[in-house]
Amino acid sequence: MIKKIVISHFNNLAAILQNNKIEEVVVINHTYQVNDIYIGIVQKIFSSINAAFIKLGKYGKSGFIHVSDIKPLRRGRYVNNIHEVLSINQIILVQVLKEPTSHKGPRLTTNINIHGKYLTLMPLCDTITVSHKIYDNNERIYLHSLAVLIKPDMMGLLIKPSAEGISEKFILQDLNFLKQQWSFIEKIVISASYPLLIYKDEDLIKKIVRDFCEPNIKKIIIDSEDGLKSLYYYLNKWNCISPISDIKLQLYNKSECILEEFSIKQAIRDALNPRVQLLYGGYIIIESYEALTIIDVNSGSFNRSNSSKEAILRTNFYAAIEIAYQLRIRNLNGVIIIDFIDMHSQRDQLQLLENFSRLLKFDSAKPQIVQLSALGLVELTRRRRGQSLQEIFGNTNRNFLKSNYDINNQASLLVENYDQYSRKQILFNKNIKSLFFNRQFRNKIALDVKLFSIFSEPYFCSLDKLNTIILFDPEANHIVPLIFYLECIQYY
Repeated sequence: MIKKIVISHFNNLAAILQNNKIEEVVVINHTYQVNDIYIGIVQKIFSSINAAFIKLGKYGKSGFIHVSDIKPLRRGRYVNNIHEVLSINQIILVQVLKEPTSHKGPRLTTNINIHGKYLTLMPLCDTITVSHKIYDNNERIYLHSLAVLIKPDMMGLLIKPSAEGISEKFILQDLNFLKQQWSFIEKIVISASYPLLIYKDEDLIKKIVRDFCEPNIKKIIIDSEDGLKSLYYYLNKWNCISPISDIKLQLYNKSECILEEFSIKQAIRDALNPRVQLLYGGYIIIESYEALTIIDVNSGSFNRSNSSKEAILRTNFYAAIEIAYQLRIRNLNGVIIIDFIDMHSQRDQLQLLENFSRLLKFDSAKPQIVQLSALGLVELTRRRRGQSLQEIFGNTNRNFLKSNYDINNQASLLVENYDQYSRKQILFNKNIKSLFFNRQFRNKIALDVKLFSIFSEPYFCSLDKLNTIILFDPEANHIVPLIFYLECIQYY
């Protein structure tokens, strides 16, 4: 299967494409992200659930940690109550295990992992583990023996699947880099005494090369010259470029946004839409909630078969293909319940489940079908791998695609809103002196340094974030630049 990666360095976003179809969207989260390392302070302890809340900074949500996630603090002894290892206002080094949801804070652990291309360094865990995805028994024995020889004292190592067939030279380079990172973290921990973010995996290009660059990746396209240099550096550093490999690097230098060129922006918009159209008239509805995700399959106007039984089976098969794809691109996780169209034949039910199970094997998040309930509902779970697209772009970030990802569109929208607002909605009193300049102000306002922008709201416009001009309550206003109102009146 031919794959390629498209990276928008300016927008800090990447997409994995397979046969020119977007399979996964990678976004760097600027708040809490998996693998971020914090110095936190124990804020609250709940003995009833053996858990605690950790304050991670001056602002933001507190993190949640369970007694099962503080194994390094136990020091080999059995701990029955979390009070035995944690106390209020205790300083603790933690790592984000799961990203927060809309109502919950991040899940934390004290078992620190520092990820490289071929190895994961576990500074507080003295074990050696070889990934189960390495199936060759001889290779597993070789990598385990190598790990025994190079493992730092009192630290643990996890051998990643990407280490299979790699020279010892590059594995040692990766280990030395991870040891330098841990040394840097240790120095900060010693000197800090308050909640602080000390490590964040925020380099998108490094993350893409480390986690997504596989042998089946044939092409990487990026829209920045500096990003291309950084991409080549990491590929060369981790031996991803060699005479054997055939990865092609391409600089995208067209005037059109790279997200538009490869339909990434449209794919994200479609992924935020609860309704997904199927072939030949059927459709599915996807609704995500805090506790679970519900997917409903509907036949719609499907009329490709004369038999009702066959039509239902084919609609369910088309839905299974689309659902397996939507799980990946939307990054849906947790408990997922699918309501396929009712099938009375047990043979058809087993055939659908077998086909659906084969489709889920291509998902790296390892979805597991739990059961087909008596009501005909398929229940499955999917491992959480960061936030879903709905959590990133939905709700408060609904305008993200319109503003942050296309500067040209933003400018045109602003001009269009200005025209509509000035022509239809703004009812200015032309006697500006009677409205504003009869008032006396104690503090002088430097008008020459203000930034002006107009937002199409029905009752007010904003000159900046601090001074809002309320058109129908002049007594509440600050002084307004005369040139701005003259232009508005002239336009009106």
